[in-house]
Amino acid sequence: MRKLGYKDLIISNKIFPKVDTTKNISPCGTFIGQENAFKAINFGLSMEKKGYNVFVVGPSGTGRRSFVESFVHSFAKRKEKQSDLAYLVDLENPYSAKAILLPAGLGKLLREKLEKVSEELIIKVQRTFESEEYEEKRKEIESEYKEAKESILKDLSKKALKLGFIVKLTPTGIVYFPALDGKPMTQEQFENLPEDLKNTYEESSKKVEHLISGVIHQLRKIDAEYAEKFNDLDKYAILFAVEPLFEELKNEFSFSEKLLEHFQQLKDHVIKNSNKLKNFEEAKIYLKHILTVNLLVDNSEIEGAPVVFETNPTYPNLFGKVEYVSKMGVSYTDFTMIRGGAIHKANGGYLILNAEDILKNPYVWDKLKKTLLTEKIVIENLDSIHGINPTISLKPEPVDVSLKTILIGTPDLYYLLYEYDEDFQKLFKVKVEFDWEIDANLENVKQYYSFISNVVENNNLKPLNSKALKKVVWYSMRLAENREKLSMKMGKIANLIMEADYYSTQRKSDMVDVIDIEKAIKENENRMKLFREKYDEALKNYEIMVETSGKQVGQINGLTVIHLGDFAFGHPVKITAKTYAGNIGIIDIQRESDLSGNIHSKAVLTLIGYLGSKYSKEVPFSMGVSISFEQVYGVVEGDSASLAEALAIISAISKVPINQSIAVTGSINQHGLVQPIGGVNEKLEGFYRLCKFRGLDGSHGVVIPETNLKNLVLNKEILKDIKNGMFNIWTVKTVDEAIEILMDKPAGKLTSKGTYPRGTVNYYVGLELKKTYEKLNGKNRKK
Repeated sequence: MRKLGYKDLIISNKIFPKVDTTKNISPCGTFIGQENAFKAINFGLSMEKKGYNVFVVGPSGTGRRSFVESFVHSFAKRKEKQSDLAYLVDLENPYSAKAILLPAGLGKLLREKLEKVSEELIIKVQRTFESEEYEEKRKEIESEYKEAKESILKDLSKKALKLGFIVKLTPTGIVYFPALDGKPMTQEQFENLPEDLKNTYEESSKKVEHLISGVIHQLRKIDAEYAEKFNDLDKYAILFAVEPLFEELKNEFSFSEKLLEHFQQLKDHVIKNSNKLKNFEEAKIYLKHILTVNLLVDNSEIEGAPVVFETNPTYPNLFGKVEYVSKMGVSYTDFTMIRGGAIHKANGGYLILNAEDILKNPYVWDKLKKTLLTEKIVIENLDSIHGINPTISLKPEPVDVSLKTILIGTPDLYYLLYEYDEDFQKLFKVKVEFDWEIDANLENVKQYYSFISNVVENNNLKPLNSKALKKVVWYSMRLAENREKLSMKMGKIANLIMEADYYSTQRKSDMVDVIDIEKAIKENENRMKLFREKYDEALKNYEIMVETSGKQVGQINGLTVIHLGDFAFGHPVKITAKTYAGNIGIIDIQRESDLSGNIHSKAVLTLIGYLGSKYSKEVPFSMGVSISFEQVYGVVEGDSASLAEALAIISAISKVPINQSIAVTGSINQHGLVQPIGGVNEKLEGFYRLCKFRGLDGSHGVVIPETNLKNLVLNKEILKDIKNGMFNIWTVKTVDEAIEILMDKPAGKLTSKGTYPRGTVNYYVGLELKKTYEKLNGKNRKK
């Protein structure tokens, strides 16, 4: 048992470096206090074996993301540049696309070269088709073609004329007419002919038809022959134009067998489709289509290996997609509409993802696992995978993947995946634990000052003086809830410094002082304290009935904390105990009414074990006791009120009153030892505010576990009243020590005879239990 003094509660000056302002402090070049995390992530990134991906575990707000990005970027710079990725037209399969990996920067070069080839081809082909040499050769072939046709038709005319017919070539074919004196007969003339002559003409017409049939066959053969000659002329002309361009491409990209093969296919395709090149507009569309390079990944500007942090890891953002356009109501796509994802950009390097975001997006986690297990990147739309869209879709060629995936998440999420997903254990073998606090020693405070200097420099803020720096350290300890630790919630520390800089500007000061830090803390609290004010108002108006003076039997002031996400505050709660004759034992009203959490229920059972073992060694616990948290209508959780509950029950049984000017917090075990609890600062401040309102007189205070002494990080106002003797804090190790503080009587130690000394609280408890037992047994005997 110990009453704390002012010196017990202040932070030692030994941990503070001697500096005047942050002007004299070099900004830190790395993150502080995470040596184990550095070692673990360095191992994970250095380990080249399959499955050694990294999961960074730590609470939100501790700088996990900044730490990972900074470290990974630094690590990646030491690695070689990675390949560019491009997709090219697949001339053999219109429903596919060729993937090409090129040394960094050559993807852009390939795209530029093929664009240039497309432009030069159009110009060269047009010039070729417009050249005199081409025109002469074409006219020569046309002349030959015309002569050949005319010769056949002339021969046909001669033969037909001998048979008495004239033949003519029309747009619809070859027609023939009976002739008279070398001229076509009219119908009237033919009808006036003798019958035998008519019959002769009819017999000759069959021969003419036979001749015409043969000529048509000859003409078709001539057409095909000369069409091929015209086509060969065009092919040779185009070959003459394209050969040098493609040879230049082959020489420049000779290192890639896949590209050399593709260039040959392109050349053959252009020559084969020479007819598409005669029309200027049609040629532009055709060449643009086959000579376009869809550059998905360009690593030319990246130093070392790529590092990608995808903040919105939806399925297409991460794994890419194939886009479509609608033309006349029909969806259309080609290789130019393939879009890459973050995993393509990170290939060969590092992909950083928020684990929670991954699990929020449908199908992403399964696809990520499949990609890492197969080491292949496959671009496929979700509708195609699940058969929602029955149409034939483009299937780009898969790409080999080699990357490190770094997930960032909370401990709960890590253990959830580890427990329920077998693949997770295979794929994420490196766990990087991000500490949320470090020891508050001189060396670490120096590093903390360097971090503060870094925040000042990076955000162009005014320097902090020594008092302001010490207050920031105080705030850090407050966040850590421990005077021996510094919080690693660096985001909150940075926010505090920036807000303090704002208030120093309002003061027109060129330096951030302690008053600016204090105001930033106070104003931040003011923005979130509405619920606390409502509770405080209810306590002040006695709507929540809590006494802060006098003594009461079976009534004690417990302390509780309300958490509202971004804000937590403490307030006192009245705990009462009532006794009555009977063998019912201890009844927890909260538990009986289903308003008790599991931990609180366990604490009550522990309390029953403690009281039973201490006071019922000779006679049974023959008394009914009910205990309740008054005016608490929600679920009571936690074990931090078990010390207060024990004292309320002991007071109710012994009839020794409890001092209402003192509040109690602490957990107990079955041996009556007082265990540490959380939220001690908020709990203490909650009771202090009420006592301050009603008027401090030196009798008010709080009893806490001795093990919670290091957790006390109190504000100036409370420390001042403690220093002046207006408010008190006691630490205790056992229930008996707490009894003596709150009941103003000795608790009483067990004598060698197994009894408690007369006049002690424990003696009165045993005495009352014995009396009750004897009364109950006496009544039973009379019955």
